[in-house]
Amino acid sequence: MSGNDTGARGFPAFTARRGSQVRGQSWWGRAWADALEDTSLGERTLKKGRACARTGRLGPITVSPGRLSTTGHEGDTPFTTVLTLEQLDEDDWELLWEKAADRPDVIEQLLAGDLPPDLLEAAEDARVRLLPGYGDLEADCDCDAFDHPCEHTAALCYQLSWLLDDDPTLLLLLRGRGAQQVREEVRAAVLMQAIVGSLGEEEAEVELPDGTPAEEVFGRRPAPLPDLPPLPAPPARQDAADPLERLVADAAVRARELLAYAHGLDDQAGAPG
Repeated sequence: MSGNDTGARGFPAFTARRGSQVRGQSWWGRAWADALEDTSLGERTLKKGRACARTGRLGPITVSPGRLSTTGHEGDTPFTTVLTLEQLDEDDWELLWEKAADRPDVIEQLLAGDLPPDLLEAAEDARVRLLPGYGDLEADCDCDAFDHPCEHTAALCYQLSWLLDDDPTLLLLLRGRGAQQVREEVRAAVLMQAIVGSLGEEEAEVELPDGTPAEEVFGRRPAPLPDLPPLPAPPARQDAADPLERLVADAAVRARELLAYAHGLDDQAGAPG
């Protein structure tokens, strides 16, 4: 495996497999295969793709935001196969994490680097599509096959379901988010929910994902302001020769004017300038 968090990730080619099982075995692997079979390709292409996926004729696979690709060969003829999937926009991701933040179990697993099945329910609540639907997958293969999409396209899709068995977060990468960025955005969504919740409930004790009380991070609610002090008598006017004494006397007069204004006793002279 190679690449960085938000860029391409490479995986070695799968060797030939025996047996009839070609769909992924994990929850997300099966979900991807179901979406592929239900919405994307014809049964004839799918059947040929399942056979091709087991032959070992496809080369290394590259997964990157919005793009899945491989190379392969038919006899002595090489080919390149590329699948594209639309990336989610910023609003989609923000709404998805907002809905996920309502599910503590989902948040816990996302922060641990897992992709819980219940995230699909959060995506449905956010009206965001994680798995491909009708017309979502665009296929391009430079083989000479008559069918379009071709069997290599279908084979690549099935092999992705095998990769999802080991790392379901590849689905999020295809939609535009690497694992580290996911954790950062999920933490931000939880913190925002903690802030909103603490403002809405006076005595609520909101905890961050690591168990730290939110108030320790964001500060306690400000205490109410104390009552205004009573208005003192006007200070005695002094004709002091010392400039500092005159400054102190003038400040005392101005302070009394401002306090009178705050008490509502003087709406002109004490108004803040």
